[in-house]
Amino acid sequence: MKLPQLLSQFLYQTKRLDLPGIGTFTLDASATIPQESDRLGHVPASGITFKNANIPAADDTLITYIKEHTGKMKSLAAADLDFFLTTGRQLLNIGKPFYLEGIGTLLKNKDGRLDFTPGEYLIPKLEDLHHPERRSPGATSFDEPPREEPTGSNVRQTLLLIGLVGGLIVIAWGGYYLYKRNNYTESTAENRARVIPESTTTQRADTTTLSSAPATGSTGGQATAPKDTALARTTNPATIQPAPPTTVQHTPVPEAGQSLWRFVILQTPNKNHALRRYNQLLGYQLNIHMEQKDSSLFKLYFPIAAAIKDTTHIKDSLADVYAAHVSIEQ
Repeated sequence: MKLPQLLSQFLYQTKRLDLPGIGTFTLDASATIPQESDRLGHVPASGITFKNANIPAADDTLITYIKEHTGKMKSLAAADLDFFLTTGRQLLNIGKPFYLEGIGTLLKNKDGRLDFTPGEYLIPKLEDLHHPERRSPGATSFDEPPREEPTGSNVRQTLLLIGLVGGLIVIAWGGYYLYKRNNYTESTAENRARVIPESTTTQRADTTTLSSAPATGSTGGQATAPKDTALARTTNPATIQPAPPTTVQHTPVPEAGQSLWRFVILQTPNKNHALRRYNQLLGYQLNIHMEQKDSSLFKLYFPIAAAIKDTTHIKDSLADVYAAHVSIEQ
């Protein structure tokens, strides 16, 4: 049975109903409540009167009555009554009528007081909690319809969980891929790479001097020098130098109005990465140079002789071709 029906039945039995924040309903002792067997139809509730009164709290007898006829705990019964009356007061405050089934209708006037219009008597069948066989299994709540378990939220939670797990897998795979990529070392990288130091001009001059030395007078010494060098390389692996690249590297000679510029396409502390990129560009027969500083920074650059006005165009072209951030040094 719903709460408004319980309120009207309580009024019929006790002849008085006090509602907090509303007022007091009184049933005339001489009023006759029609029964279900009378088959009288709708009977006006002319014996019910209303009085505006300040009721601080609900009657304990009323709470117990609701508890007995709903099967709820007393605290829940009190909470249901308070919610019902709060909703009614909100309706009255916005000028809407508050209808109490089996009692009548309340409406707030301009003076802020409540006007009562009697309704019709209610003739329901009260469920007796002392006879469980007469109660339907689901009739434990008077104003709560059967609730359906929401399925949309469960589906969303499942999809969210799947997306979260998938994201973690992608992140883990990406981290592993980058780790393997940064730590990958080509087997012949050390044997093919050659670091070009800053003193390349001096080394080139020494090489030219050696190659142009006369062959007479010291043929024996010159003949044994390569053998000694080869022997030293064989017996001392720690001093093995990387083999020179197949591409002949050179430094352009600036013409009039030009300067020699270094267009740096890669700066990295990762030696393996620098060597791998260096060897790749050498394989394209490019005049790529690599500079090493303190084993902590490797630079790959192109030495180009150009006028200062052309450096920006060259820089942009290299950035487009090699998809890298290009810096200019002199």
